[in-house]
Amino acid sequence: MGNGGPTPHARGNSAQAAEETAAAYELRLTGLTLREIGARLGIAPSTVHLRITAALAERVDPLVDQYRTVELDRLDRLTVKAWEVLERDHVVVQHGKIVRDEEGNPLRDDGPVLAAVGTLLRISERRSKLLGLDAPIPLAIDAHVHQVDPADIELAQMIAEAKRRSAAEEARLRGELPAAAEGVPESDGGTDGGL
Repeated sequence: MGNGGPTPHARGNSAQAAEETAAAYELRLTGLTLREIGARLGIAPSTVHLRITAALAERVDPLVDQYRTVELDRLDRLTVKAWEVLERDHVVVQHGKIVRDEEGNPLRDDGPVLAAVGTLLRISERRSKLLGLDAPIPLAIDAHVHQVDPADIELAQMIAEAKRRSAAEEARLRGELPAAAEGVPESDGGTDGGL
């Protein structure tokens, strides 16, 4: 008993659990409810749920990883082919003959190069989606809402007007501009009745 290995009873339970898991999964695929599956297998609906969850973990996750690996390998092969086209020299051919420039050199054809670049971009986009690199990044928005009362607007306008009048009066007193230039009434030395 002290050897650390599973007892025959535990091995039997493990085998029974594996059988229940496979059966529960297959029955669930037929559309039966957890309660119906439990009744057929003689186990509680909560145990059915655990068995189906285990079956999904065994079946889905490895298949997704395996598919992802196969798809990434295929994209790698396509990338190599596209790079070969991109790095190859291409010349313009018309009516089966190479088109040459005025000096007799073959005219380069950029069409296949641009097509290879487009293909590489599409492969890169597919790889990014497959690896989850295109997941949206949540934007942090710092928004402050300030309620403005109409009285606040009126007060701000009055303060701005008072500042304008004060600056114009100071300029007039320094002799920098005549009183009529800024629409400031001639002061009789007293305070302005509007302020």
